[in-house]
Amino acid sequence: MTRYRILWAAVLTVGAWARGRAAEEVEPGYRAVLEQLKTLSEKVDAQEKKLEAQDQTIQDQNRKLKEQDNLLSVYKPGGGKIAAGPAGDVLARLQKVEQQSADALKAATRKKPGDLNMAVGASLNTSFRSFDGPNSKAERPAGQDFNMRGAELVFSADVDTFFKTYMVLNGAADAASNDEAVPTVEEAAIYTTSLSHVSVKGGRFFVPFGRLSAFHDDALPFVTRPRVLDTYVGGESAGDGVQVQALIPIKHFFLVTGGIFNKVGAEFPLLHPLDGTDATNSRRNGAELTYALKMLTSFDIGDTHTFELGASTIQVPDQAMRRNLTNIEFTYKWHPTGSPLREKLVWGTELLRNEVHNTFLRDFNVDTDGDGAPDTVATRQNRRWNTGYGGYSYVEYFLSRHWSLGASADLFQPTDPTSSRANTRHTYDQTYSLFTTYKFTEFSLIRFQGSRHEYHDGHSANEFFLQWMVFWGAHTHNFDMR
Repeated sequence: MTRYRILWAAVLTVGAWARGRAAEEVEPGYRAVLEQLKTLSEKVDAQEKKLEAQDQTIQDQNRKLKEQDNLLSVYKPGGGKIAAGPAGDVLARLQKVEQQSADALKAATRKKPGDLNMAVGASLNTSFRSFDGPNSKAERPAGQDFNMRGAELVFSADVDTFFKTYMVLNGAADAASNDEAVPTVEEAAIYTTSLSHVSVKGGRFFVPFGRLSAFHDDALPFVTRPRVLDTYVGGESAGDGVQVQALIPIKHFFLVTGGIFNKVGAEFPLLHPLDGTDATNSRRNGAELTYALKMLTSFDIGDTHTFELGASTIQVPDQAMRRNLTNIEFTYKWHPTGSPLREKLVWGTELLRNEVHNTFLRDFNVDTDGDGAPDTVATRQNRRWNTGYGGYSYVEYFLSRHWSLGASADLFQPTDPTSSRANTRHTYDQTYSLFTTYKFTEFSLIRFQGSRHEYHDGHSANEFFLQWMVFWGAHTHNFDMR
């Protein structure tokens, strides 16, 4: 406060001097100075009052802090009961209010009947197609046609605190049935949510074999699935069974998945031993089931490069219906941080080896009477190993959040698990494609694709697609689509 008294004394001195000068009829400019000094004096008085109020506030706060310290000091060491007295009564009331708040929060977070309602999503995948090759090489007849490739409904829900479930219904137009589309259960599974680092899934679902085999058709980066996957895997890697997926608890990402299924591959035949009995009544032993295993790892280089490496296998141990399918996958993603155009690049490759052991019956003539002329027809069981190699590779560059361009190539040696003929060595079916996609939003897109097919028997064909898709509701895909 002393500095303000000094300032006030100086102001009074100057004021007295100014009044003296005014009495001596000094020039009029000094009157303005006197007015300014008067205003300054009033401001100093106001500031002094504010400082006095602040000092009082500080004193009040210090007093309250001391009272709080006194209240806290009534607790006994070791968390005993509250001491008696006014301070103890206040703290007891405070504890009661806190308990009531905790109870109210618990009641508010408890699941209600409406919380168990399932989430529903859908997608519609349609296209126009032109194909100029032979009908025997086409999924649909040669020529031009429109095709509803899939109408998908997805239902998902929390069962309780231990399980979640989902179901996918899909219907696609069938050219052999007058383009009728009958809904089928594409996936229906239950999986755990409460196990640490481990998830167990059971039902019908897409087995994580390779990368693109576990994608729905509407999640592919191009219109058609690589033909090597259609041939070796059987299209989408659907299977009925159970699997265990474990995220290894180490610093580096490492995911291991294993499962047992009736078969793997939506279009792959359900094989039984050819023992002369009705296959539908045959009892399947453990060696006739299908076993799948996959290991996947991922690592980043800097903030813009991601590499994923994986190895998968599908095994049927039984020698009469042996299946040995192996896969190595590699995915590279370039995603520059801070790019205003949201550009990125994805390069994916899978290499496959397909080995099937076919057991088939063959009739042959036997000379039973020794006259040199066959007179009896006998049946003998023969076996043949069919082995084929194939793979695909694609690259897609995203110019912006809307536009992307890409190219793909796939080739494979044909193998047929139900045929007695071995594959044609050193001959491959080959497909080369260019595609471009425009995404209006994350819920709708249009895509154009042109493909050139070269078949192992010398035939060739050109195929063109114009595809449009829409999504709505709770429709999501797996971690690989990030």
